Amino acid sequence: MQKLSIRHKLVLLFPIMALWVWAFVVEPYFITVTEEIKICSPTWDAKLDGLKVGIWGDIHGRGIPLENLRIGNQAKKLNSMKPDIIFLLGDYITRSFFGESMDEKELSKILSTLKAPYGVYAIMGNHDSYFSRPKIRKMLRAANIDVIENSNRKISTPKGDFYVAAIADPVTSSYSYRAAFKKIPQGAPVIFLTHSHDVIREIPNAASVSFAGHTHGGQVRIPFLGPIATHSIYGRHFSDGLIQYENRLIYVNIGTGMSRYPVRFLCPPTITLAKIYKGNQSESVPSPKTIK
Repeated sequence: MQKLSIRHKLVLLFPIMALWVWAFVVEPYFITVTEEIKICSPTWDAKLDGLKVGIWGDIHGRGIPLENLRIGNQAKKLNSMKPDIIFLLGDYITRSFFGESMDEKELSKILSTLKAPYGVYAIMGNHDSYFSRPKIRKMLRAANIDVIENSNRKISTPKGDFYVAAIADPVTSSYSYRAAFKKIPQGAPVIFLTHSHDVIREIPNAASVSFAGHTHGGQVRIPFLGPIATHSIYGRHFSDGLIQYENRLIYVNIGTGMSRYPVRFLCPPTITLAKIYKGNQSESVPSPKTIK
């Protein structure tokens, strides 16, 4: 059998190296997609129509030089979308075999640049428990970010009031819907936050719309096949986007970071601006995928 020449070996090796550079360097660190979506809920208040909600999930800061650049640019992109309110959906710092965790003070400094008229709010994720929940809370509060767990906040605007309710991470912590919705008036518009959308069947009907992260959209997607793994009981089809179960509506953000393996392929870091309106779920754009 004739041996391949060095030239032919290089020709075969080049596309492999190009894919490696794309998946481990270019896509995760130098590309951030910004998307705008429209969410319609029959229990939203029409006076608040058009509320702009900035969603940033799964930052997963690591202790390597490119992280400051990546996360700093993503914060700038979110600010440039001019949200009325910002929600951070958990998993801020990651420890792995592929690098140390990001310095909390460095991440806090970047997150402190986030600006929105009605504030910046955060929930916890499973990796925050693996790292240190007290340290993550301290880091977020140093950035003037309000951490919500099994509780809620009343947000007052010139057009009316709404509430933000959130549970603790359902993967690693004890969570309580009763505590999250405590003292919220019946019929009030409510935005609900949870790190994982696996709880969609449990979410109280009082929630007008919900937001979640955790799946990373699969992080690595194979053409014609989709995500390799989503860490969700609902599998590949519900790894991201707008999802409906009966009258419950939840948006799953792809997020911007990486857990376990520092790679993204055909699943670029994504920051979302959601505009909320009163209306039927079917009027939402994109149309919701239905869990039966």
